[in-house]
Amino acid sequence: MDSIADPIPHYFVRNDGAFEPSGLARNPWFANAVAGGPIAALFGHLVEQAGFDPGFEICRLTIDILGVVPNMPLVPNIVPVRQGRQAQLYRIELLAADKIVAQAHILLARQLDTPEFPAPQPHPAPENVPEDNFLIGASMAGAIGTRPIMGRVREPGRGVSWMRMDGEVVRGVPASPFAKACLFADFGNGVGSATHAHEWSYANLDISVQFFRMPRGDWFLLDAHTEGAGNGHAVAQSIFADADGVYAKGTQTVFVGPGQPRP
Repeated sequence: MDSIADPIPHYFVRNDGAFEPSGLARNPWFANAVAGGPIAALFGHLVEQAGFDPGFEICRLTIDILGVVPNMPLVPNIVPVRQGRQAQLYRIELLAADKIVAQAHILLARQLDTPEFPAPQPHPAPENVPEDNFLIGASMAGAIGTRPIMGRVREPGRGVSWMRMDGEVVRGVPASPFAKACLFADFGNGVGSATHAHEWSYANLDISVQFFRMPRGDWFLLDAHTEGAGNGHAVAQSIFADADGVYAKGTQTVFVGPGQPRP
């Protein structure tokens, strides 16, 4: 592959201290905006590049999307919030034209050998599920592959699928399993939506992931469903697994309103 004429699909290009969104980072709900998945993946990239204390484990990532993230260079800023012996907390801000448009809080706990309490993972392994076109409008120019087990994007009901991403979050930087897991953490409201996309929109306002451990391998399972009380918002709930079992659980606050995603 000619890396100049035919680059690997990517969401961002780093230019000095800023990250410029590519066309693949487009938002399905708003024109001239960046989607939540690429934003989450960029936060994952920034977490790994930050050089946090290796004696601590990432145990929670919470992302707040502070309005429509504009399609323009995004500048990160890392702020230490807590520096304890047992836990550390950092805030990562993304700024567009000096305005904070998204932020992430990273909670780390000191690493210690303790008993395991593994969560069950009843779904078949990825090699036992045929590949199929599960996603609509979010395939990253073919770089995201899916092996669906249940449901379909933009159709109501629980959705379960294995996914892999062979593109890059930032051009020229191989995407790690953690960055890919952050990307897929944004997919729960679409994979497990409770409404038809042509009737109700279900854009998420945040992403929260509790990590049991760091993800491994190439294939990532997402098992998602959405619940709500009919009052304008809902909660998408997700279980995340790799070939070795469940590595995280997550939620998204979903803003429900009339509308449909852009074609």
